[in-house]
Amino acid sequence: MLQINPKKYTAIKNKSIPNPLRPKFRNKIQSNIYFLSQRKVKGEKKNLLKQRLKLFTLITTLLVSGYILSN
Repeated sequence: MLQINPKKYTAIKNKSIPNPLRPKFRNKIQSNIYFLSQRKVKGEKKNLLKQRLKLFTLITTLLVSGYILSN
């Protein structure tokens, strides 16, 4: 049977988990650039979603109106 040697393992001193999503900044300019770029990415995603939604509604209305007119 395996035996664990407790001398090989050390206790974890710093138990806090760092947040990997938000980097540490040295000055105010770096933080502003980071948050402005995050806002830009979110805005681009919203615009892309709006465009896809408009395209989807246009295609469905064309298909529905074509079906209704064909009958």
